[in-house]
Amino acid sequence: MILIVGTPLVLGLRYSLHRVFLYDFTNQTFVGLQNYAAAFQDPLFINALKITGIFTVGCVLISVTFGILIAFLLNARQVKLRPMWMALFLIPFVMTPVVGGIAWRFFIWQQEFGVVNQIAGFFGAGAPYWLLDRETALLATIITNSWHLIPLAILVFYAALTTIPDELHEAGRVDGAGPLQALWYIVLPILRPHILFVSIILITSAFREFDMIWALTGGGPGRSTSVLSIFAYNRGIANQDMGMANTIAFSMFIIMAVVAWIYITLYRSTMKDKA
Repeated sequence: MILIVGTPLVLGLRYSLHRVFLYDFTNQTFVGLQNYAAAFQDPLFINALKITGIFTVGCVLISVTFGILIAFLLNARQVKLRPMWMALFLIPFVMTPVVGGIAWRFFIWQQEFGVVNQIAGFFGAGAPYWLLDRETALLATIITNSWHLIPLAILVFYAALTTIPDELHEAGRVDGAGPLQALWYIVLPILRPHILFVSIILITSAFREFDMIWALTGGGPGRSTSVLSIFAYNRGIANQDMGMANTIAFSMFIIMAVVAWIYITLYRSTMKDKA
């Protein structure tokens, strides 16, 4: 842990406090917190932070919602061939983000032959350039990354649903509760700690996502999908400003540490209430 996590973390903090460039690491000038001040005064950094927040929240909401619904349906007694369905739903999770991004870019979102526009054309709708339009590119990346994250939510929620006693479902059916009422009044209250657990995992994954977005849009068009990870990469590689790139990366670490602390506090509180 010290070698793999601690050393890069310490070096990242050190470089974030210096003015250092990619091809001139021997020439480092200590600047203190100037890089952080410059970053939070940079409109491009603020824009990347905003886009990252929207992307993260969108991915978490979609992944948790569909994860619960699919797990609830898979757990139903009427479902046949449950192992086969589970295996199919897990395919996106075992696929690397780059491969998934390329597949969605050329087969799902492609303007002329993509599945989405083919279905839209069947109903007489237009065929927008999903990944080339500033208005739709971010939504497309959120949906694609959610497709990659939903299987993780399904695994956790399905495992949790199998621990719910059948007596609770039987009592709900006796009281006249339908499937949606059982989901709302029986399943969701029991899944509350699991929702918090899955949410923090999904937040940390979506907040630092790079591969999927890079394969889909490369951060474009314009800067409409330029999240913090891509913004840091461009600053460090394209602009060769490794000091600012490490400042952005360490700022991401601080933000996620605060969010994780809040979620862990909520999770512990929820577990105490459950106990």
